[in-house]
Amino acid sequence: MTRNDIREGIARYFGGVTWDAAAEIYRPTPLQAYGLAGVKPYWPLRYTDQDRLTTLAADRGMGAVMGVHFPETIERRIAFGGIKRVTFTVDLPLFHLSLLATATPSSLSQADADELVEAIVTHLRADATLGGAVVQAGESEAGIKVSAGPPVNEPAVRVQQDLVISFEADVYPFDA
Repeated sequence: MTRNDIREGIARYFGGVTWDAAAEIYRPTPLQAYGLAGVKPYWPLRYTDQDRLTTLAADRGMGAVMGVHFPETIERRIAFGGIKRVTFTVDLPLFHLSLLATATPSSLSQADADELVEAIVTHLRADATLGGAVVQAGESEAGIKVSAGPPVNEPAVRVQQDLVISFEADVYPFDA
């Protein structure tokens, strides 16, 4: 199993099986009701508003796109028997956008992002293999970590917030 196989498998697990080749994104997602519009396996130059909102209900007013990133990979081999384990640190950067025309767009946006993060973690916990992409994910001592930046209010009603969900995922390649 290659890095690409694992990356694509994770993207499909969270993004769904439909690949939009023009936008290079998996959508609609199984978490569409919570505002996850799509998952990109590879980092684009920039995420667009369309990435965050396409496939969501038109009146929703906010949504997010997620990526898959491997900041670190550790290979361990047991000398006796030659068993190899590869541990991927997986970051799922989440880019949330709210375009709600309300008096308190920032608090509504943060609440929506919180609900989406909880749905993503619940989805991760529902199948620790992430649809067969890995042997186990989120089960190490590192657990599942969520880091959130502060919301940024741009002109009028536009609120953006970037978050990252991190965990370790193990694979046991047969090419030991």
